[in-house]
Amino acid sequence: MVELADIAEYERNHLMSKLLPPLGELPWVANDKPLSEKKVAIITTAGLNFREDHNFEFVDSSYRALPRDLAASDILMTHASVNYDRSGFQEDINVVFPVDRFKELESEGVIGRLADVNYSFMGGGMLPDVYEANARDLAKLLKADGVDAAFIVPVCPNCSRTVCGIAYYLESEGIQTAGIALFREIAQTMKPPRILWVSFPLGRPLGKPSDAAFQAEVIKHALGLLDAEQGPLLEDYPIDLPDIDRPPPACPVSFQRKRDDESWHGRLSQEVGSLTPWYELGLKRRGRTTVGVCESSINDIVADVTTWADDVMQPFPEPSWLKLALEDLKSFYSEAITAQPGDYEAGYSDALIVDDTVLGELIIHYVNYFEAKDPNHPFVRVIASREQLKRSTGNWAIDRDGAYVKAAYPIVGSD
Repeated sequence: MVELADIAEYERNHLMSKLLPPLGELPWVANDKPLSEKKVAIITTAGLNFREDHNFEFVDSSYRALPRDLAASDILMTHASVNYDRSGFQEDINVVFPVDRFKELESEGVIGRLADVNYSFMGGGMLPDVYEANARDLAKLLKADGVDAAFIVPVCPNCSRTVCGIAYYLESEGIQTAGIALFREIAQTMKPPRILWVSFPLGRPLGKPSDAAFQAEVIKHALGLLDAEQGPLLEDYPIDLPDIDRPPPACPVSFQRKRDDESWHGRLSQEVGSLTPWYELGLKRRGRTTVGVCESSINDIVADVTTWADDVMQPFPEPSWLKLALEDLKSFYSEAITAQPGDYEAGYSDALIVDDTVLGELIIHYVNYFEAKDPNHPFVRVIASREQLKRSTGNWAIDRDGAYVKAAYPIVGSD
């Protein structure tokens, strides 16, 4: 996450609304063995699940098991938030779930062993205490697997406080924790046992995709916090992402060409057709795709998301399907735009989609529909990012009872 002073006021205000006090008295598991003898589990809040598994719901505090020998091509991201970069995950699963890095650290003797089973939560939209029951249940599984410590990583703004909450509950149950924070102020007020703040973009908690050495150094720094004798411990990672010294490859598709069919279906179909060869090139280069969360083909999605847009007398798409369909389209576009090898800044493909494409226009078309029904319609927040709308979409969260509440409480005595 960049410094708060460097981001738009609406985003800064939104992030500051998420500050929370500690969940209770600090739990602390003393270090009883060197890192080289510890079994460590990875816990990500990126909303990862197997293709054949159930997607995470919009409001979902459950977790999914991710074995150490998984194939990245089998994993989807079904996180509810749209306010972070997903292109890093599209390029390299390790940027949000560093399974390969941990196996390398195991082979180097840095850690004793990576756990056989690791886990993902979906960290968006809920207050941290909503996760309590499942986090405490997970602690029992970790203990049964002989896990000594958990390494916890976020992706979205809300995830940083979810990481703090999960760390609190796991540590309360006897599991040492070390976490990553993408938003320093949240860690500063919630005071989890041990956490490392990194200045990396949202969606890229381990830094640069496919840079194994850089990712490994971040992990080792965070795991080093396990040696601390007392907490809470908040440490700043001293290294920023290196600047990209050359521009990314030019976008392979012109999105401004004249279209013979000006219907939503005609325009979107032509755009998708232009991107398809590049999507296939990206698929060949990466050996995997992150498209597939809605279980419909891209052509079927194009037909179904434009039917109502072209004719309001047609049935309106089922909202949960619409969310997943738009996510698949955005993933398809992003993977096509970044098909050529190169260094792409976080948010590069998102910006093109928002500013230059029919898909970006279509998302706003749906936003306008929902906001005409309710200016604060909660569904807007799961289809359009604050960056796309250039404004906040409401500082609300879900509590234990499933009710919408203000996303923050007054902070007393924070430093």
